[in-house]
Order: sequence, then structure tokens, then C-alpha cells
Amino acid sequence: MTYDKKEVAKNILIAIGVVGVISVVMVAPGLAKVLPLLQKIDTRRINQELKRLQKRGLVEIIKRKNGLHSVKLTKEGKEKLKKLQIDNLVIEKPLRWDGRWRIIIFDIPILKNNSRQLLRKKMQNLGFYKLQNSVFIYPYPCLEVVEFIRSYFGVKEEVTYLESNLLENQEKVISYFFT
Repeated sequence: MTYDKKEVAKNILIAIGVVGVISVVMVAPGLAKVLPLLQKIDTRRINQELKRLQKRGLVEIIKRKNGLHSVKLTKEGKEKLKKLQIDNLVIEKPLRWDGRWRIIIFDIPILKNNSRQLLRKKMQNLGFYKLQNSVFIYPYPCLEVVEFIRSYFGVKEEVTYLESNLLENQEKVISYFFT
């Protein structure tokens, strides 16, 4: 199986983001064994990509006296990881609907107009139903996703997550999600 540079770099960033700081011998030899995302990629390739990520300022490789190396994300690497995470965001759907509506409401000031537009677009891409310009509905639990999105777009205080058993005239919303 072949992986392009972007895929290897993405997997390295995600793996380091999940684990935090990784201590490895000679940087990559132990890395592939520790991180499932990288098990099918050869060590030489991982080493090359780690060096590229370091040159781009996304990871820091710290050489220790005992022969171990630590690899951690830099501030820029953490921002890149957030971008990868927002692009790959999905909401897990349980087998059965619990009958509760998740309602996301927001009042974002004009000064954050770009964040408001990006938030709306992301919610629509995730499959939320737009009830009004600043009100979206979803039938499944999604608090963690909403928390991540509002934090990513810098509108944490302006976005509220509600749950309700009752939605007046819900037939249209039900047909949107379940037919």
C-alpha cells in the first residue's frame, strides 16, 4: 500500500496529537509500533516526513542524552491538527433515535461575521437542519462536536446547546432526517 506525503504527514500529526509527546528511540523506529495509524508505513518514510514536519515548524524533535528522542507538536502543529480535525469531523449516529432534539442557537456579533458564516456552513455540512438563520437542529447527541466547533471558530460564549423532547410542528424536521 502506498501513501502520499500528505497522508503520512497527516497521520503523524494526528498520532502525536492523540498521544501528546512521544518518546522514541532514533525518532521513528519505535513510532510505527506505538501508533496504529503508522503501522503500515515503513520507518524510513516516517523519518523523512518527521524531518519535513520539523522543517515546516509543525513538530519539535528533542534529542535526549539517554538516546531517546521526544516528538511533540509545536503551536503551529497544534493549529494544523485542529484544521485536520475540523475537516474530518463526523457525528456518530446511534442505531435508534432517543426522541430528543439537539438545538443549537447562536447570536454572534457582526464583528465575528466570518466565524458566524463558517459555523453555519460547517453545521450544514454535518447535516444539521437549519430551522432559522441562527437555529440548527439535530436528532442525535452532538454536544462534543458542537463544543469543538464553537471553540474552533472562537464563538464559545455566543453558541448554546439545548436538548428538548418537544419540537412544535416537527414533521418537516423528522422527514429531513428520517426519510
